[in-house]
Amino acid sequence: MAELLHATNPQGLYIKTEERSSLFREIREYSRTHGDANLAVPVIHVILLNSSGKIRMVQRGDKQENPFLWDKAVGGHVITDDRSLPRSAFDENAKKEIMEEVGIEHVVIADDDLHYHHLTQSSKLNLQKKAIIRMIDHDPWLGSKAMVKTGEPWLKRSNVVVYAGLYDGEFKFMDGEAVDQRSVDKDELLSDIDKNPSLYADGVRIFMQRYYHILS
Repeated sequence: MAELLHATNPQGLYIKTEERSSLFREIREYSRTHGDANLAVPVIHVILLNSSGKIRMVQRGDKQENPFLWDKAVGGHVITDDRSLPRSAFDENAKKEIMEEVGIEHVVIADDDLHYHHLTQSSKLNLQKKAIIRMIDHDPWLGSKAMVKTGEPWLKRSNVVVYAGLYDGEFKFMDGEAVDQRSVDKDELLSDIDKNPSLYADGVRIFMQRYYHILS
């Protein structure tokens, strides 16, 4: 069955629903013609660290977009029948994508920063088996450069909810989205992005610029 995605405007308001490949073809062609996208697609981004404060990175697989580049731990489109795009839809898809892409079965999403702090200080916490995350940002019009196998790069827009949190267990690649993993100190990552930008998806540069101060 075809995957249907919602499209939103710069304010995050619903515009239409369309089959995935058709929608991205429209946005991609518009972006290449006009230098910017005309619509955003709702997505989730999940940045994971280990308890030592190192950022968990994955190397993307042989995908049409950003093939073999190093990227944040998890990302994915928000699939929901609810066109109002409630926060719960993003939360549900974050858990689903975390399971499908890196094999983490137990994910707890904190209600807020205070709840997150309480969860991470619990003596019962086992970060080998459970990931603890919280929402850190919502940007309805995030722009990033998409590198592709064929054709010119294009500027895409995402209506993105960003999560960050902790997990110490091994990633288990479940669906071919990623092929390798590593954990890296955030200062080393910042330096390597500057020296070797072609090795990283543009989203890595963006989240390091925006969230460096809270990634620890």
